[in-house]
Amino acid sequence: MRQPVVYVSHGAGPLPLLTTAPPSQVAVARSLREVAQSLPCKPSAIVSVTAHWEQAETTVSTCPAPPLLFDYGGFPPESYQLTYPAPGHPQLAKRITQLLR
Repeated sequence: MRQPVVYVSHGAGPLPLLTTAPPSQVAVARSLREVAQSLPCKPSAIVSVTAHWEQAETTVSTCPAPPLLFDYGGFPPESYQLTYPAPGHPQLAKRITQLLR
C-alpha cells in the first residue's frame, strides 16, 4: 500500500521528545503522534531527507544500523542521552541511489 508523503520539521531539535519538554513543545509532540496514527498502515521503511548531513554531493546512507548524530548544542543533558535503534535498510538505500541517478 502506498503511504502519504509527510514533511516533518525538526522544530526545536530534540525538545518535543524530552520528558522535560517546555509547554510550547507538548503540542509539537502531540502532532507528531497524530501523524503516525493517521497513516493507513505501519510503514515498512521511512526515508529521511536532511540538510544536516553535509557532503559535496547527494549521499545515501547504506548503514544497516545508523547511529544518532547529535549535531546540536545547548540543550538539556537528557537530550544527549536519547537513543533510537533505527533499522537501516541497505537494499532500499541501494534502490534509492539507483533512482536518484
